[in-house]
Amino acid sequence: MRIGIVTQPLEMNYGGILQNWALQQVLKRMGHEPITIDAYQRYSTLHFTFNWLRVAVKRLLGKKIKYPTRYCGALRNELMGQFIEHRIDKTQVMWDYKRSLVNKYDLDAIVVGSDQVWRAAYNGDHIEDMYLQFAQGLPLKRVAYGASFGVDEWDYTESQTATCAALAQQMDAISVRETSGVKLCHDYLGIDAVRVLDPTMLLTADDYNEIIDKDWDVREPYLAVYCLDITPAKEAFFNQVAEKHGLNVRYFSAGWKSQLSVEQWLAMIKNATMVVTDSFHGTVFSILFEREFYTLSNPSRGITRMTDFLKSLGLEHRQSSDTAPVEPSEQDIDWQVVQQRVTSDRQGSMDFLTTALGN
Repeated sequence: MRIGIVTQPLEMNYGGILQNWALQQVLKRMGHEPITIDAYQRYSTLHFTFNWLRVAVKRLLGKKIKYPTRYCGALRNELMGQFIEHRIDKTQVMWDYKRSLVNKYDLDAIVVGSDQVWRAAYNGDHIEDMYLQFAQGLPLKRVAYGASFGVDEWDYTESQTATCAALAQQMDAISVRETSGVKLCHDYLGIDAVRVLDPTMLLTADDYNEIIDKDWDVREPYLAVYCLDITPAKEAFFNQVAEKHGLNVRYFSAGWKSQLSVEQWLAMIKNATMVVTDSFHGTVFSILFEREFYTLSNPSRGITRMTDFLKSLGLEHRQSSDTAPVEPSEQDIDWQVVQQRVTSDRQGSMDFLTTALGN
């Protein structure tokens, strides 16, 4: 089948990019032809002006970078853009979701997921399109794979709830990424959903080793700090852990501060002695590569998704507070047990996807 994928915009988010790439790889192995709908919402004048001025300042400082265009690429830098351009099959850039794209790309099905696609705060005034409102009434299979609310509280308006519930009830199969999402679906959308793994975990470390930057410089043993929101409390924790374990601290970030390609980012985690992160996907890849790790809570980006994920693997003791972090446990990670749980969940997730698509 020709399958369109609806997800969050592919911008400067390593995890968001890799979950989309992973889902495409899985669908291709199943014999399908996936293509991601490369949707950008129109940026406000204020947003565009801010990004244009940011680039102008960098150009004055001697950096050779391009000015952002009005509607496309303002939030996609060259490092991550290369991966998106060369490794992800995608449509032309869409300013919004339209029914016409179904015929234009000859779609037989649409899969929506994962990465907080059903979080109202992250989808502005187009949350309904995350439930495929733009394709309503068309003869398509409609599947949600690992759709995430990100939080365990309902944050839709009354109007959004009514519209999205009606759309969800028209879907052929629905799975969510968090256990709390199963309850939200039942209580507010009136549907039964099942929990599945994030798309990145449908692949193994060996799959990522095929694209990883093998020449990325390791230099010496290090503590990889991949934090999206650094605070003084977190910084004190990084230094404490590094001193205790005799490691140098190496900081990495995403967004405009990112300095690694996607392939290098994978190498950064794989080659680390330990990882401290407040990122969901930073945690995911620490587990896939079997790196000793600590996860710090990040309330502004959603704690529920992290807590639910770690609990499912018996790793809740690796999570710590963001305001007063301490090493939560000296308990070693039994990687054999963890990987057995991942393998079992992976099989269940693949069974859902196979059945949902009628393969």
